[in-house]
Amino acid sequence: MRILLTSILCHSGLMTHVLDLINYLIQQEIYVGAAFKNIGYLTATEEKKLLKQLTAIPYYQYDTASELEHFVKQHNFNLIHAHSYATFKSAAEVVMNLDLPLVVTLHSVYAWNYRFRWPLKTARKIIAVGMAQAYAANRYWQKLTVIENGIDLTRFVPNYALIEKDATPDQINLLWYGRVDGSLAQGIRVLDEIAPHLPANWQMRVLGNPGIPIRNIPVLGWTHNPVPYLQQSHITFAHSRALREAMACGSVGILIGDGYGGVITADYFQQNQYPVMDAFPQYRLPRIKPQKIIDDLCSIISGDLVRMRHEARAVAEQYFDLNLMGERILKVYKEVI
Repeated sequence: MRILLTSILCHSGLMTHVLDLINYLIQQEIYVGAAFKNIGYLTATEEKKLLKQLTAIPYYQYDTASELEHFVKQHNFNLIHAHSYATFKSAAEVVMNLDLPLVVTLHSVYAWNYRFRWPLKTARKIIAVGMAQAYAANRYWQKLTVIENGIDLTRFVPNYALIEKDATPDQINLLWYGRVDGSLAQGIRVLDEIAPHLPANWQMRVLGNPGIPIRNIPVLGWTHNPVPYLQQSHITFAHSRALREAMACGSVGILIGDGYGGVITADYFQQNQYPVMDAFPQYRLPRIKPQKIIDDLCSIISGDLVRMRHEARAVAEQYFDLNLMGERILKVYKEVI
């Protein structure tokens, strides 16, 4: 099995997902490579920093489908797994020319049925990372499977000594973490509004790209190593894989974006057959209410914070493990090769 993953170089959960999947496949002793379509999202310096993480595998940056095809032939890949939709058409063209199977993963909610009909029709299998993404491609339901994001639980780990030390913290560290735009920015907008009204010993910060101007919260920006920030955060507001990463590091997770999902606990998974970890408009989460956020924060902070931080990690171990995602993706590969 020789797998080529196609994507783009970007600062987003998409890139983290691709890197995690590459590492998983390497651990399974599968020959894997990566091809990134040039779209100019990042500076040359930023691209080099990302590519340094790929020294163990062959990788290639391309502009045209013919260049991608040359790379596929050079390494004798026998399956292409396309991630960013910027690569869907070029990947579909190459598999048609070389008679190879194509797997496509839908990472976002988009007009898949209409904008990418030919690549999705060409794909042998389609993976959606959530139900909202799947419904957006329901025309191809017969070859679609939902495989939720997994994260590397050996990288995203708690600092247990810090958790125990912070049983009665003098300062509560609150964090908004992620990369969002559009309606998903509603969450950070509301947090920015209420920040000046929080107790003085509640420190809120922003980690990542908030997508809108922030006036009342310090913005730390993008980092390639969010783990120390997540370990220090008692409570993290996020959605999607950012929320999973935070909880894996022992931070109590609160789902927020286009709507408010509240505190994510073990009970949440036991009570919901299809628990939602995203905050897309399609999930119709309750409207974000500042007082509800403050009430939830007060409840967490006045309760057993240490227990809740341990519970966040336990939830991650049970539901967010990269190995669970990798095993299911490998099953898809075997079905189409």
